[in-house]
Amino acid sequence: MKKLRELLFSNLHLKLLALVFALLFWFLATNKEVAETEVTLSVKPLPSEGYRVTDFKPKRITLLVEGYRKELNLLKEKAQVCVKLPKELPAERGWVEVKLSPENLYLGAPVKVKELHPRSIKVKVEKLVKRAVKVELSFPLPRGLTYRLEPNYAVVSLPEELSNLPITVKTEEVELTEVAPPAELVLKLESRFKVQPQQVKLRIEREESK
Repeated sequence: MKKLRELLFSNLHLKLLALVFALLFWFLATNKEVAETEVTLSVKPLPSEGYRVTDFKPKRITLLVEGYRKELNLLKEKAQVCVKLPKELPAERGWVEVKLSPENLYLGAPVKVKELHPRSIKVKVEKLVKRAVKVELSFPLPRGLTYRLEPNYAVVSLPEELSNLPITVKTEEVELTEVAPPAELVLKLESRFKVQPQQVKLRIEREESK
């Protein structure tokens, strides 16, 4: 029994180190092994300028992919595929079929797409028009202060049928109790539509006494 104990515990640190290296090499070899698997991913359409996607189907597609196990595991964790939509989609509203190919799929992992199902998706597109809109401050200034927004307008991309309706773009709300003028703040713009720029500068000064 004593000899067995000595045999087991002699040079224990070297044996543990060898075990760690063996596990490490096994892990590296496993992750560098090329494998093939089938994954079902949720779809995220990426539209070009000039239109937006209001609906699409199917919501999920199935891919047969090949790559290193590490990359395949990352893909399964992400569980999403981005589909880049062509610029030449019809401008009118309605459903449009978009063919799928490895070239317009963005998986976020360097894997090879061998098969996909279905081979197309349908997207409902809506034409967008651009319109310049005045930016408004979304909170009142304390008395005795004046302000200036730079720029004081934004370009909004909105559906064509809303192009003649009154549209407002406002800044985010901030607390000014500890702001001592003259001061300059950068504020985000808030709108339910896509807006450029996405932020403006707010310059605060004291009103000149008359």
